[in-house]
Amino acid sequence: MKKTTIFLISILFLFAGKLQAQTMFGNTALTLSKGVVSLGVNADYATEIDLLSTSIVAPPEDIAYFFHLGYGTSRSTDIGINIGKAWGTMYYGLDFEKNLLKEGNLSISGTIGGHYWDNVGADADIIASVKIEDFYLTTGFDVDANINELYDGTLELYFPAYIPVELEFNPNSKMALTFEANIAVNNRAFTTVGAGVNFYFN
Repeated sequence: MKKTTIFLISILFLFAGKLQAQTMFGNTALTLSKGVVSLGVNADYATEIDLLSTSIVAPPEDIAYFFHLGYGTSRSTDIGINIGKAWGTMYYGLDFEKNLLKEGNLSISGTIGGHYWDNVGADADIIASVKIEDFYLTTGFDVDANINELYDGTLELYFPAYIPVELEFNPNSKMALTFEANIAVNNRAFTTVGAGVNFYFN
């Protein structure tokens, strides 16, 4: 398939309306180079079915939207800020990513962070990316540690977990189109699909 055709299909998907999730969006296992800034936006859609346990999840009232700011702090580390309107509630997140391996077309990185979305939570993931021409295919394992206040005032700690699958297309060095699914691993998580765009500035 020609690059032009793939690019046009990507644009159609980007604005089609069935769109992504979770805080990993637009994140390959490659970190930003030192001093590079990234700006991104994506939309997320939560599916009704947990694909692994087939449990039914209540559908969202609308699509979630997120804005992302990243900054390369060294050759192998970067930080990210994520802010969005997530299914009726504001989301605020901060993360730190370190590249653990870069060997040929394979990269592996780990990320830790925190977020506030109704309640305080922590995030961690390990992901691997493979470069195929102008594309990056990424997958791994993502887990959150969330604190929820129950009706009786007690606090509950729970761990939603996901398997992210992401395809990123880089038509040039200044932008990337990303398509992602976060597949729920347990019944405290929910599966999402989405798409968006990142821009990079030196």
